[in-house]
Amino acid sequence: MTHSKEEICISALSEICKSNFESDEYSLQGPKESAVCIEKIKDGWSVYENERNSRNDSFLFDNVVEAALDFLRRLCAGINYNSIKNSFLDLIIGQRIA
Repeated sequence: MTHSKEEICISALSEICKSNFESDEYSLQGPKESAVCIEKIKDGWSVYENERNSRNDSFLFDNVVEAALDFLRRLCAGINYNSIKNSFLDLIIGQRIA
């Protein structure tokens, strides 16, 4: 069974997040209070920080990989970003979609 680029990226993000962050720090499925969020919308991928039902620092990407990297950068807040980014890229490159 072949998976789409988006499915592979979100699956890789899920794996990276589960092993590096607390579940209340992020959302891969849209808004979640006090979390970094990534969401598929009509025009692409939105990455933002949700606080008090407000989307802060929202940015729209047309490429899921770029959105995922911004999502991880925000979660890491500079700490271990390169290591986590490389683990994510290894996962998606291993599935030949990058």
